[in-house]
Amino acid sequence: MNSTVLDCPVQGNPDLYGLGIRVGIYIQMITVQLSGLASAILKTEDSLGQGTIIFVLATGIVLINLLQQAAGSSVQPDGTTILQPVEVFPILTLLLAQVGVCRVPYWKGQTTALIYTFEVGGLIALFAWFWWHGMDTLPHTCHDDKAFFFAKVSIWHWFRTLNKVGSVFAIIGGVVSVLFYLGAIILFTFVRGVSFVKRFNDKSSGRSKEDDNPMNYGPLDFLVNIGAIVYVEMALKWNNISGVHSLAAPGQFMPFFIALAQLLSVFYGFGSTALNLAAEDVSLSDLGDEDEEELECPHGKRGNKANSANHVIEMNAVVVANGK
Repeated sequence: MNSTVLDCPVQGNPDLYGLGIRVGIYIQMITVQLSGLASAILKTEDSLGQGTIIFVLATGIVLINLLQQAAGSSVQPDGTTILQPVEVFPILTLLLAQVGVCRVPYWKGQTTALIYTFEVGGLIALFAWFWWHGMDTLPHTCHDDKAFFFAKVSIWHWFRTLNKVGSVFAIIGGVVSVLFYLGAIILFTFVRGVSFVKRFNDKSSGRSKEDDNPMNYGPLDFLVNIGAIVYVEMALKWNNISGVHSLAAPGQFMPFFIALAQLLSVFYGFGSTALNLAAEDVSLSDLGDEDEEELECPHGKRGNKANSANHVIEMNAVVVANGK
């Protein structure tokens, strides 16, 4: 049975959504977008999808484990709980936003694409379960819990109904996306098997399948990222969730610096590729000038030799005429 007492604020769970984990996810979300932008501009490889789905998978496993422990439990005498509804919807929405804008090409790694496919389906199912039933099985210590929806709103009334409706549309879209991904993976694997020799020749010629199948990116992805960040941070602030705003613990320190290293690697790759392209342009322009000089000089030399010969002939003719 659920229990509601007057004690607030909520003691948060740093293992699920501590500062290091949250900031690590935020940095990774932005890094994925920057990597996609660099890939589209410089035609480089965008390979951050695998790291992103592993990060989301690990966080999702922790969330499911805590939900299993908290389901049907009650508030402890000291006012603590395993997990409350107000702690679930921010991190769940954040994970959905992250996988929603993540690019995992099915033609590049079938195993990664399969993990991503089932991850999307599992998160959508968890989202629907939580808003339809799951939040009723969790204890909560406050009379009302707040969420950000362009204002401070309660999660227990019309906002819950809105998310129920949204979960239905998410299930429909998720089923279509999962079927598309599975079909594309099966088709691509079949084509890859029957045309192995041809694909090997394409690789030998220097062409890549990634060049023919760019992943799209756009400003909508950045807006989704920013909206998810604001949604989570405002929920933590308005519900007075404490104990999740420090990087001191090793569990917060490591995910933060892992995400930061990914961001720096993207900047390094972007800079090195841009410098290489600039160097190639300079070398090609110098080569073009040398070619022009090589093409012009022989004609110029021949012209000078012809003029000198004509001048000598004219002088000889004048001398002969004077002699006569």
